[in-house]
Amino acid sequence: MTKLLDNIPTKEWVHFRRNFLGGSEICSALGKSKYQTPLQLWMIKTGRMEPQGSTPITELGHILEPVIAEKFCQTTGLKVRNISDAYEHPDYSFLRGNIDRQIISSELHDSPGVLEIKSTSSMRLKSEENLYPLSWEYQIQWYMFLTQYKYSYLAIMERDTGFFHEPILILRNQELIDELFEKAVAWWNRHIIANIPPDPTTDTDMLLLYPDSMEGKTLEATPKAYGYYTELKGVRDRISDLEKMDEHLRIKLKQVLGDSEQLLCGGKKLISWKNSTQNRLDTTAFKKAHPELYKQFLNQITTRRFTVN
Repeated sequence: MTKLLDNIPTKEWVHFRRNFLGGSEICSALGKSKYQTPLQLWMIKTGRMEPQGSTPITELGHILEPVIAEKFCQTTGLKVRNISDAYEHPDYSFLRGNIDRQIISSELHDSPGVLEIKSTSSMRLKSEENLYPLSWEYQIQWYMFLTQYKYSYLAIMERDTGFFHEPILILRNQELIDELFEKAVAWWNRHIIANIPPDPTTDTDMLLLYPDSMEGKTLEATPKAYGYYTELKGVRDRISDLEKMDEHLRIKLKQVLGDSEQLLCGGKKLISWKNSTQNRLDTTAFKKAHPELYKQFLNQITTRRFTVN
């Protein structure tokens, strides 16, 4: 009998993924992921950075996968099966994907389909502008591209509430698939085959590229660099003005609220100003009362501080 923990990817599998571009990575490669930049993906694929292994959250997702699949079958009346082998593009072997389940042909659907299973938090779904994240759409269309299937279902469970969402039917979007295919091949050829790094897009990217500064080293600004500097100064001045306006309006609204907790308009909540109690460690008092213990738990962290004069 298969154990639940057998679904969790091994360290060897995580490293093997360096050799191809999978469905969960296509969004990162195209710069649409909130959690991984193209540069970070490139560093992992080229062995410059270790891939992230299993975490408690990802392990829980794999444990819940068969539970969500069973709930999907009960809800829809459809049947599914595991497909252990990866789907691979016939001409580009680096384009691959492992689907969660294959939906078996039925009276409702005369051909197989993809079942994509997601366990996530209720807060993440609430923060999304759409019904589900863009990265999931890219991943699902990627699987339909590799399998040549015409449809897919998305089964979502909120792991913090235990709530199962109604399965979402997603049809093949050939226009998006063509775009993903073209950009994925171009990304692999340029950044993996030609070994050209993608442009950095975040502060984390910059620290990966340049973690340390050379003490005493200076650089004379080029006209382009000085242009960036003056533009940044202008942006920060505008931000400062907007922050002052924000503070002014917040004070005015707090004056309106007084000791009320909420401001409503036609029953719709506009603003809340409620009491909030938090427990925080008084580090100053702790240092004074237990100086030796305080020193034991100090961690020295070195980073690069960016300042604009």
